[in-house]
Amino acid sequence: MIISRRTALAGAVATGALTALSTTAHAEDSTMDSLTDDPIDGSTLPTSGPAVVTAAVVAMAVHDGHAYVISRGIVPPRLTEVDLTTRRVTRTVELPTGEGGWGITVAAGKVYCGLYPTADVYCFDPADGSVTHVGALAGPGGFVWDMTTAPDGQVFAVSYPNGAVWQIDPATNAATRLGAPVTGAQYGRYVGAAGNHVFAGIYTPSQLVGYDRSAGAFRDLTPEASRGQNFGPFAGAGDRIYVGSSRALLSMALDGSDVRSVPLPEGESSVDAITVAADGTAYLTTRTSGTVWSCGPQDTSLTEVATPAPADEHRRLVMLDPSTLLGSTGSGVLWWLDVGTGEFELLDLVDAGFTPAPDKPQSIVIGDPHVYVGGHWVVTEHVIDTGATRRLRVAGEAKTLSWVRGELYSALYPSTEVVRINPRTKEVHSFGAIGHEQIRPWQAAYDPKSKLLAIASAPGTGKLTGALTLLDVRTGALDVHYGVLPDQSLLSVSIVDGIAYLGGDVVGGGGIPPTRTSAAIAAFDLCRRELLWTAEPLAGERSIQSVAVHDGILYGVLKRTSGGWFTYDLRTRAVVRGANKLSGYGQIHTDRTGVYCETNFGGNLYQLGPGLSSAKLLVNRLGDGWYTVPQLTPVPGAQHAVWGLADRDLVQLPLP
Repeated sequence: MIISRRTALAGAVATGALTALSTTAHAEDSTMDSLTDDPIDGSTLPTSGPAVVTAAVVAMAVHDGHAYVISRGIVPPRLTEVDLTTRRVTRTVELPTGEGGWGITVAAGKVYCGLYPTADVYCFDPADGSVTHVGALAGPGGFVWDMTTAPDGQVFAVSYPNGAVWQIDPATNAATRLGAPVTGAQYGRYVGAAGNHVFAGIYTPSQLVGYDRSAGAFRDLTPEASRGQNFGPFAGAGDRIYVGSSRALLSMALDGSDVRSVPLPEGESSVDAITVAADGTAYLTTRTSGTVWSCGPQDTSLTEVATPAPADEHRRLVMLDPSTLLGSTGSGVLWWLDVGTGEFELLDLVDAGFTPAPDKPQSIVIGDPHVYVGGHWVVTEHVIDTGATRRLRVAGEAKTLSWVRGELYSALYPSTEVVRINPRTKEVHSFGAIGHEQIRPWQAAYDPKSKLLAIASAPGTGKLTGALTLLDVRTGALDVHYGVLPDQSLLSVSIVDGIAYLGGDVVGGGGIPPTRTSAAIAAFDLCRRELLWTAEPLAGERSIQSVAVHDGILYGVLKRTSGGWFTYDLRTRAVVRGANKLSGYGQIHTDRTGVYCETNFGGNLYQLGPGLSSAKLLVNRLGDGWYTVPQLTPVPGAQHAVWGLADRDLVQLPLP
């Protein structure tokens, strides 16, 4: 169900009072003054080892019988060489900066790697094992999103946040900025080359651009019928260029003329990877299914070939010979596919000799009795008593984890698929995808009264509107309330007595100007499935990362602000800003004793309540190990503690 109506505020809530800041602070609880001791140094706490380990990769290239893949989320990032004949890892090279690399290509017998979140390019020479720094294509926080090699051997790359296209000469390793072809656009997301032309998919605003190297000029090649879509990846095929779009596989002449469009099958949202065989047949993979499709030069529809890695993201496709297609997935799998028979072989990089390394966790929850941590395409089970761990594979990033009736529930990125994981059998059951232009689940909460799992989510780049999704764990039905907060995404959901409290973000998926200036909080009745009220507690604050209710007070932590937090009295509607700042933001945790939050940008654990106008620092120096935002889950037993992170290690954090 899609909610389109706007429910009025319940009770006697006056809109003028909702945005005004109350000057009346909650009385300081004198019993809290005893918590002013020096904080615990989190770096000295004993840990239970890496919270989650990864073999995830973000790019692949093939050279001289070897595949080269770049790791994701590992510091320092690794360039791993895999012998395609023996199916074994033969060499691993650490790259000096960043934590992964989306861009990779081969030129002049060398492997060029483009990294993030430092937009450095490095050149690896397989002959002598040397690594050379080519240059930085953007400042701190930048990405080299894609790289390719033109027929004449020149390397081209695109970067973020400057939306630029670059040329690298392998003879000198000199990098030349060709320009930023779309004014105001940040994402140079995909790049391709064919003939004497270069092509780029630029995002926010989206445009398909071509660069004539002879004329030295960019042109907008966006087909009129495809305006508003995203473009990429690319594959050159003689005098034509193939490009994926949000809705179709496109091909065109190198000057942008003679556009041919083949629609994607129902339920597929985009093209992940493309390659073109010598006979002109294009092979591509699509999200969300991960299926491999073929498309001949004159075909008007896609033909299903096989699905070697269901629902996985695909990083690259390469034709090894006329009948064999090699694929690389984000979860760390290589596969070989016979395009004639549809038979395939899979190789997990861990089985090939890739040593998993500590990942940046995405989510955490206490089960019965184990702790579970979500990562890239895996959930790690920790048996605390013995220190043993198990890896449970999932088809995406486990952005949320909830423990319900002896099983795990998770909402995955980027498919927005909602799944149930049986930790005993490792069976993963899908309830389907949230869809509705959503891409990033943020938080989930379970209501034992209604048996509903509530999931807050945000849309993709260029969209503003999020959704509240309700999963009935008894029937498996998904009920998507799109736009429950107008023109803003949802970052947070917390449930008390059958009411889901929501926190909004007017920035949405980014890359588009917000239509609202202040983020909202809201209350949603889960039994009646209707919005009760909304409020904008702090004028001008655009993003509320987390909300939670304790003893009638809603606590909120702000994002895109300098450590802001606030309280909102649900009875009086009084709003009070926290008198001091947090180091950053995270998800709020409540229990019978109080309100707590671990925050990023240094890693600090605070107590926010009850009865506090100034947050109390309990633990510091925990590091910035989280991929999403810091989260906490209880430690069962007599001790009062929570599980959290110290850097990327699982650690118990004592509470007062």
